[in-house]
Amino acid sequence: MPADRVPSWRATAALAALPVLVLAIAAFPTAAAFVAAALAGAVAGAALQRRFPDALDRIVDRARPAPGDDQAGAADG
Repeated sequence: MPADRVPSWRATAALAALPVLVLAIAAFPTAAAFVAAALAGAVAGAALQRRFPDALDRIVDRARPAPGDDQAGAADG
């Protein structure tokens, strides 16, 4: 290719950036949905924690075996 027909470095960079731009535009709805779901989960979690502040402690205490409790698993029958 003759030197006078070579595209400029700006044109080359713009053409190279096109696939990245297409992927960024295509991924935007997924990223926006992820951020929205994370925000909604954080708000719901904060509301639940405020309404039931000791709920997690009760669940963990229930999951722990009581002293002297038999440690038989579900498969042991």
